[in-house]
Amino acid sequence: MMSTIKYLTSLALIEHYKRTAITLYVLSFFVGHFLPTVVLLLLLMTRLAPLVLVYCAWVFVFDWKSPNSRNVWPFAARRSMNFRRSRIFHYLRDFFPVSLIKTTELDPSRNYVFAYHPHGVFAIGVFINFATEATNFSSIFPGLTMWTMTMPLVFSAPIFRELLILLGARSVTTAGCRSLLSAGPGQSIVLVPGGTNEILEAKPGEARLALKKRRGFVRIAMETGSPIVPVYGFGENDLYDPPKSSLLLKLQRYCTHKFGMSVPFFQGGELACMLPHRHALNTVVGAPLEVPHVEKPSTEEVEKWHQAYLDALTKLFDEHKTKYGYSADKKMEFV
Repeated sequence: MMSTIKYLTSLALIEHYKRTAITLYVLSFFVGHFLPTVVLLLLLMTRLAPLVLVYCAWVFVFDWKSPNSRNVWPFAARRSMNFRRSRIFHYLRDFFPVSLIKTTELDPSRNYVFAYHPHGVFAIGVFINFATEATNFSSIFPGLTMWTMTMPLVFSAPIFRELLILLGARSVTTAGCRSLLSAGPGQSIVLVPGGTNEILEAKPGEARLALKKRRGFVRIAMETGSPIVPVYGFGENDLYDPPKSSLLLKLQRYCTHKFGMSVPFFQGGELACMLPHRHALNTVVGAPLEVPHVEKPSTEEVEKWHQAYLDALTKLFDEHKTKYGYSADKKMEFV
């Protein structure tokens, strides 16, 4: 009887950890940017003010370029495998659960551009699979060092930026991507070409990707001679429902067209619909698309290989869609 109680208590505790992990992840999108700044401002009014000033001077004077490069200053390359292996990320993985599926071997002497689709509401799949070791990326793809590219804006938030840098996150700028892809064998990046605009297309059961005009990642791959690896997260669009209010939908589209990025209005499951639905997320990594190494590719060359990539991604989707919840006649759409 006691062993049964202990077992049930253990299960309840693990479930609590899972919910805590996903809650912290979602909240980080809303308070991760400004809350640390508020804390530092409050600390300026205490005896810790000198330490705060030293930290701010270090960030804004010496360390500002770290997110754009692998090794600018001595501490710029502070990507921590221990942090990436933190237990909290395992609980985050198990909330859904999330799995990483390899379909082909990748040469560890090469540099790769991993392109993840779709963005979804909070890009949960790309974070768990590539910014952490929760799904054992380094074991599945030995010899590759993964850098997760994200918006430069997030690195302006003190403290929060340090956590991202420890996970191997870097600014998704042309200079940043080139720097990492030329840093040595195995150095690879993952980015989400559809960006936050793809939030508008995040609807359960849909496979609509904002890729028609997104060619920058193809150009970077050609300039560095890096193969492009298509990655599709089956289930990413099923984690949240779109807002039911037509007013919110109009506001969301307005922000997208006006400011170039979407506001994540959504409807999930628990905790006032803030937490995502508990839907399995299967991330399938396809075969790399070899692109020619061209220092300054023309617009026509980029368009040619961009179409070749769309074809490769479509093939990957069609080969695996029936395994992960789509019907055989479901088509991928590009907008």
